Amino acid sequence: MRKLVFLDLDDTLFQSQRKCPPDGALHPVARLRDGSAHSFMTGKQQAFWEWLAADATLVPTTARDLDALRRVDLPFESWSILVYGGVLLDPSGAPEPEWLERMRGVSKDARGDLLDLLERAQTSIQANDLAARVRLVGEFELPFYFVAKYRDGRAADLARLDAEVIEPWLAAQGDAYRVHRNDNNLAVIPRGVGKEHAVRHLIERFTDSGEEWLTIGIGDSLIDGAFIAACDYCITPRDTQLFAATFGRPLL
Repeated sequence: MRKLVFLDLDDTLFQSQRKCPPDGALHPVARLRDGSAHSFMTGKQQAFWEWLAADATLVPTTARDLDALRRVDLPFESWSILVYGGVLLDPSGAPEPEWLERMRGVSKDARGDLLDLLERAQTSIQANDLAARVRLVGEFELPFYFVAKYRDGRAADLARLDAEVIEPWLAAQGDAYRVHRNDNNLAVIPRGVGKEHAVRHLIERFTDSGEEWLTIGIGDSLIDGAFIAACDYCITPRDTQLFAATFGRPLL
């Protein structure tokens, strides 16, 4: 039986240097746009990667866009799931037509809302001199989600932006959007965009070929739980957001 692994990247397989343990060798695996090393594997993470890569088809399942994925120095050779599932690329790097058309409709429906949130956030940042940056993340000229991050260690500025702008905006949208918050990253994502949707679509595509596949989902964040749950087996690293909310809870 063949193995199909859906693998989140940041904070699952590697992380920024400030999140790495102080002891032990680190292996740079992801770069900033200027080429400098930004994210690193520990020895255990490198061993985990080598174990997976030796005997499985690996599908990066990430919030990264295509440019950011290209700055990850790992040899992914199969399909790729990007921007929280907004984009599904085949092994040649081309978008899967059926999925692209489906997500084009989702993006079109959400574009006006996301641009409105972006403008409101930018206005607040400028008016209140907040150390935060905001942008829309997408691909193929299609916006898929809004993201905000704080700068210069000023986490309170992102908290203020969230309380004064993002939360009231979300309340007015009903249940049309969900929020992912992990460390300094806050993302607002339309319900129609999700790693789990793309994972289920790709599992169906693989199993329709007639082969039998064992599927494994690996991720660190609460929002990863949905795509992991679509797989036969679920893995999360210790001491992560998802671990704390599940295995890390005290027994009743």
